[in-house]
Amino acid sequence: MYLPSRRFLLLQTGYFVFSLSRIFLKSSASYPVLSSVFIRRYGESLLCVFFALLWQQVMREYELITAYAWRWVLFLWTFLWAVLFFGESVKLNNAIGAAFFW
Repeated sequence: MYLPSRRFLLLQTGYFVFSLSRIFLKSSASYPVLSSVFIRRYGESLLCVFFALLWQQVMREYELITAYAWRWVLFLWTFLWAVLFFGESVKLNNAIGAAFFW
């Protein structure tokens, strides 16, 4: 059985955490600015700080070009969260757009 390496899991965990911060940012947009829920949701988006710490560890393991090449995984997470949490649909145009930026 193949098990991914520690450094590969570190890279994927970093992108996963970054994608979670986007959920909180998007959900905070549906509340009035400076309301308690808005501030809490926006505060939860500080997962970006955790991502930054993870990214520093990833840079110790990978060259920037290699780590950045895996950024396409972020599109997959984003599409998954859009469907699961926001009830949006992923259309062919979305996939084409993601492939264009990949």
